[in-house]
Amino acid sequence: MPAPPITIQLSKFEQIEILRLEIEEREEELRQTEIKIRNVLFDVERLKFLKGLHAIYQKQPQPQEAANLPALHAQRDALRDALDVLQEALSALRRETAGQAPPPGRGAGPARPGSNPAAPTSGPRRKFDTFDDFRANR
Repeated sequence: MPAPPITIQLSKFEQIEILRLEIEEREEELRQTEIKIRNVLFDVERLKFLKGLHAIYQKQPQPQEAANLPALHAQRDALRDALDVLQEALSALRRETAGQAPPPGRGAGPARPGSNPAAPTSGPRRKFDTFDDFRANR
């Protein structure tokens, strides 16, 4: 006799947490993509400037990364579109759950399987004695 299938239903609060984590990850990816674009554009403009100053720079090729600019711009646009959709979904879920407290247990915990919601959070950091103080107290 086969075992019954395992199913999972995400609560609204789990969906909110998933969206928050995904938004953070996509925002970081967007920041990194924009940094790459700026670096490539800087290298292209630097070479363009130098080519205008002296003929020796006319022989230098464009930076290799310049060929990736269209793909980087497409990735940036896709990330911005995804972030807009995620933000809209997050706002809608927050409106639906406004004033509600997350249920105890599953719905209030982290969105990642295997993570422990009851794990202690890091409290105030303990200050250690300097080496000289430690030696003097010893």
